[in-house]
Amino acid sequence: MGKSIRIFLVDGQPYGLLTAEIMNWIGKVIVAPRAQLAKLAERNDVRRTGTYLLVGPSPNVINRDCVYVGESDNVLSRIVDDHEKTKDFWVKAVLILSKDENLTKAHVRYLESRLIQMIQLSGRAELTNGTSPPLPLLPEADVSDMEYFLEQLKIILPVLGMNFTQPKPQITEEHDEEHEDIS
Repeated sequence: MGKSIRIFLVDGQPYGLLTAEIMNWIGKVIVAPRAQLAKLAERNDVRRTGTYLLVGPSPNVINRDCVYVGESDNVLSRIVDDHEKTKDFWVKAVLILSKDENLTKAHVRYLESRLIQMIQLSGRAELTNGTSPPLPLLPEADVSDMEYFLEQLKIILPVLGMNFTQPKPQITEEHDEEHEDIS
């Protein structure tokens, strides 16, 4: 089944502030270059409860990202107050919010924990988080909703050039019966 992704270049520039949404999904992704935090701060939606990623080039491995995953009741405030001065590596912030403001603190903690797990399992980026928070207890229906939310993120993030939530392909050896030695 196809998906329609709407990417809006807020200032009309390909490397500036952008928003991305999948039709019929409650999520919204906002990507902002670090140099445009002041422009990002002009938006009302960035003061919501959400999860965020700080992304930049790895200082250790060429063509690999360095990623920090966090969550907050006010995503912009957390990025500006806590990370603008303490985390040097990042060049863009990725804010993961809900269009309908229905993500709770427990939801974003779940998303944070699962995103960290997914990035660790993929092995495609250096994760700079010092800890891996445990999954918070959520009702079964909420877990299902958050897993659906994550599936949509796994679609939208690669479209935005971030593949670190995608599992690496597994290489398997083909079994060649013609050359088998039967003794």
